Amino acid sequence: MGDFWTEKQKKDIAFFNENLDSWAENSLYRRKYVVISGMELKALHDTFEAALEAAAPAYGNGNYIIQQILPEDDTVNFLSPALALA
Repeated sequence: MGDFWTEKQKKDIAFFNENLDSWAENSLYRRKYVVISGMELKALHDTFEAALEAAAPAYGNGNYIIQQILPEDDTVNFLSPALALA
């Protein structure tokens, strides 16, 4: 992981990766966007936009990650500070 990830985000990404296989096997989780903060799954959303809209005011910039539950090779990381610049 690059240096742009905070230590908190690195831990949240590790939590995501540890749980990805079991979540991907569950049809209720598959292809959903998860909000993770403090090494806890906080919410599931159908779209990235819905996840971001809920997470940004609740957890603040840089205090959460959003990941889509896909097969591990297809996972894309979203960095909240980069989104704030867009």
